[in-house]
Amino acid sequence: MESKRAIVIPVTLKGPNYLLWSRLTKTAIGGKGLWSHCISDAPNDSKGVATQAEGEAGSKPVSEDRWLQEDLTVLSILQSSLDPSILEAYSYCESAKELWSTLKKIYGNLSNLSRVFEIKKAINNMSQEEEEFTTHLGKFRALWSELEMLRPQSFEPDVLNE
Repeated sequence: MESKRAIVIPVTLKGPNYLLWSRLTKTAIGGKGLWSHCISDAPNDSKGVATQAEGEAGSKPVSEDRWLQEDLTVLSILQSSLDPSILEAYSYCESAKELWSTLKKIYGNLSNLSRVFEIKKAINNMSQEEEEFTTHLGKFRALWSELEMLRPQSFEPDVLNE
């Protein structure tokens, strides 16, 4: 990790906001060069890497130790961005990749019809009232962007019906 500045995810995952949370998390973690921890396992290739103490039995390559340290850092960042109820349910995950893929399976269902319904309902019930126009427009665009991500990218009737 190049920088010692703490990585903070500006949104807490509460379930329905998975798409926003995942985009912001990918940006924050990827910006520090640590995204590979969420999508791949530890590298197995240790050719040409110096060990901690030459000749010491059971010594790990330095890169493996660094990978483990970075993976635990990413795991900690992910865990700190979860709502307490979600954190409690998924605290058993031992690697960043395991936690990321588990959360994606549970909350990242792109054909989530209940979420599509919630977004459409929220868009239909929007009212500017005393709110500034730019604030109101921002909320509308955020909902519309999420709806676009959830809609199928096809015009085939079978796909749309599903």
